[in-house]
Amino acid sequence: MKVRNIEMGLLLKIILLVIAVVLFFVLGTYKKENGYEYGFKFNKKHFLALIPVIVWASTLFVAIVPANTVGVKYSRLNGTSNKTLDEGIHLITPMDKVYEIDTTVQERTVKNVSVQTQDAQFVKMEINVKYQVSKDNAFKVYKGYKSLDNLNKNIIANYSQEALNEVCTNYNVIDVLGEKRTEILNKATEILNRKFENEGVTLKALVLKDTDAGDEIETAIKNEAVAKKEVETAEQKKQKAQKEAETKIIEAQGEA
Repeated sequence: MKVRNIEMGLLLKIILLVIAVVLFFVLGTYKKENGYEYGFKFNKKHFLALIPVIVWASTLFVAIVPANTVGVKYSRLNGTSNKTLDEGIHLITPMDKVYEIDTTVQERTVKNVSVQTQDAQFVKMEINVKYQVSKDNAFKVYKGYKSLDNLNKNIIANYSQEALNEVCTNYNVIDVLGEKRTEILNKATEILNRKFENEGVTLKALVLKDTDAGDEIETAIKNEAVAKKEVETAEQKKQKAQKEAETKIIEAQGEA
């Protein structure tokens, strides 16, 4: 979503000035006595021509910030203000421009995020990132990127990959794809949240939608999981048999 200038459009200003000029001449024009010629003179009605001028002039001192947005004020004298404007009507100077930035929750799905594990394996991920521009720090977004489109292109995917890669280098591929997947995602979320805060953005959620380590690795992990399950099953059977044997001994002693 692009950052839009809240200042009244040039076309509307031109229309107001044209209306003022037309009213000025129409209200001062009159027919002469012969009915065929026209004259012009000033009169009280000319004050009506000032109405469009007053409306146009008022736009130089007022900025309206719509709902679900925040205003970032830029001054030709002082640059970008660090104090943002909430939704509503605000007084400004003719030297100011106010830009609006959307503060609703944004969402982006990033595919083919490649990370390296501790055992030098590569895993491709598909993630979903939900984020929101901070109302208090929206000026950072304007200073750095001007628009949410540029923000989306420059940091969302890059920062997400950096955070995941930083965490995954401390785990082997089995951990990344298996039991420690949630732990890894939580750590990556903490890192990504800090990165986003520096840019004036709040991370709402980081979701890992899919992982792909290649057929060979995934087959090996699947086989390991099957083997582990077989060991657990065998151990359970052993414990069950041992319990049954102990029960029989106790029963035999009771009968004796």
